[in-house]
Amino acid sequence: MRITNKQITGTYLYNANKNLEKYTSQHEKLETGRAYTKISQNVSTSKKALQARTEMYRNEQYQKNVDSAIEELSTAESSLTSVNDQLQNINSLVIKAVNGTNNDETSRKIFSKTLDESKENILESLNTSHLDKYILGGTNNKEIPFTKDENGNLMFNGVNVDNISEKNGSLFDENGNEIPMSNDNYIDIGLGLKMNGDNFDKNSAFKISFSGVKWTGYGFGSITYKNSEQEEVTEEVSNNVYQIMSDMQDALDKNDMPRLSALNDHLKKQYDNVLTGIAEIGVKSKRLEDVKTQLDDKNANITQMQKDFEGIEDTDEIVKLDEYNYSWLLTLKFGSSLLPQSLLDYIK
Repeated sequence: MRITNKQITGTYLYNANKNLEKYTSQHEKLETGRAYTKISQNVSTSKKALQARTEMYRNEQYQKNVDSAIEELSTAESSLTSVNDQLQNINSLVIKAVNGTNNDETSRKIFSKTLDESKENILESLNTSHLDKYILGGTNNKEIPFTKDENGNLMFNGVNVDNISEKNGSLFDENGNEIPMSNDNYIDIGLGLKMNGDNFDKNSAFKISFSGVKWTGYGFGSITYKNSEQEEVTEEVSNNVYQIMSDMQDALDKNDMPRLSALNDHLKKQYDNVLTGIAEIGVKSKRLEDVKTQLDDKNANITQMQKDFEGIEDTDEIVKLDEYNYSWLLTLKFGSSLLPQSLLDYIK
């Protein structure tokens, strides 16, 4: 059988291309860290790898949501703690005033001025924002939630706090209309979000909105005290700490210490709600920290699964690369004695 130069050259070029393809493919594996680059190269494993990547992406979104929620809770807790500090300071000052040690006119004016400054500090804390979101404003992300009307009354999302009532967890005004932007926002943190038609199961998501008025008070309550003539007086007063402090200023201006003392007792009951709010946020923060730990562990497991499905063992692949490189060099050396020099230069 006669073997022509053309046949020899064709066979050589075919085998040279095969060796070069193996060498190039192996080099690409080491560069990318992936055992294959096309689904067709390993259909069954590729499907599992894609599922792992999808799960990894979803888990990373949960992690981002949790991190964002932790920051918001931290801001809310700081705001309420600031409010509580102001209230405790006022309580101490009022006790001094009603005990008679500092109830002269000058001292009362100083106390009244202090109350005014504390009210402004509380208002500022209630309007704290984080990333353009008012933390204690419900779902209000556009306008300052806590403001004052022309008479100095505190307003929450445009409604006087004294006219607010609550039913089934929702806030309403005096006409029975739901307070604007007082509903709740929820985020998905990987608890297994469940949908019921157009609605979702609130237990399967995490609430990340707060209406601060629920903790600082709304509507009216009553106080009972004996006035300077020892007559028992029952008076309807606001349940909101800001409004109570305004009533305290009025009592100071009139030197009505019995009423001031009763208002102070009423204030203490209300800032118990503030402490409750701080505790609730603390519980939520702890839950998020636990979820964050679980998500971190899950992400590590998914990453390992994904690597098992489409990753490579560097040591084994480096050995293969050396083998393919050696084969390619031998191919070139063989060609130097078999092919015309001009063709070999072209291959190189």
